[in-house]
Amino acid sequence: MRYLTSFVIGAALLASVAFLGAQEKGGKKGGKKGGFTLPPMIHLTINGFSDGGQIPAKYTCAAGQNSPSPAISWTGAPANTQSFVLILHDPDPVLGGSATNDVLHWAIFDIPGSATSLPEGIKPGDLPDGAKQIKNLGGGAGYMGPCPPAGHGDHHYTFEIYALSAKLDLPDTASRADLLSAMNGKVIAKGVYIGMFGQK
Repeated sequence: MRYLTSFVIGAALLASVAFLGAQEKGGKKGGKKGGFTLPPMIHLTINGFSDGGQIPAKYTCAAGQNSPSPAISWTGAPANTQSFVLILHDPDPVLGGSATNDVLHWAIFDIPGSATSLPEGIKPGDLPDGAKQIKNLGGGAGYMGPCPPAGHGDHHYTFEIYALSAKLDLPDTASRADLLSAMNGKVIAKGVYIGMFGQK
């Protein structure tokens, strides 16, 4: 048993040395071989709360069912960005036993690649710049403010911005699954920002 343990540890050490050596060899050639490079992160800023902070009540169902979307800005997208997608979802609830489905609060796509922000209070439906909004879990084509069940604790409302290498040209009747499928292979950068909200 002791021999077997020593053999396993020795094999692991040899594999680690080989991996590090391959990385170093790739690094000497400009870092283009021997590994992969992650795309840049987009830096999101959302008005009224910090990343990981509490979402102000005015942007939630505490202010009513027609609460406004917050002002959002971003920097760091690649120069070849052709469009953006913004998705707001709540990953905390379990819906129908699914490991992948959660509460979609907002999805807006075909935001022009030259854009760097969205103003507060985006109205439902298509935008003048060509951006479109699909239906959220509540059935509305626009922003649905955070609204966890009372006593369920704080939920992690996750804003995700995606830079794409193309426009999607989907209809606003597309489903969330349609949107995600169309995005595959076109994402060139991403940013994430989380807001917390709960009701007593």
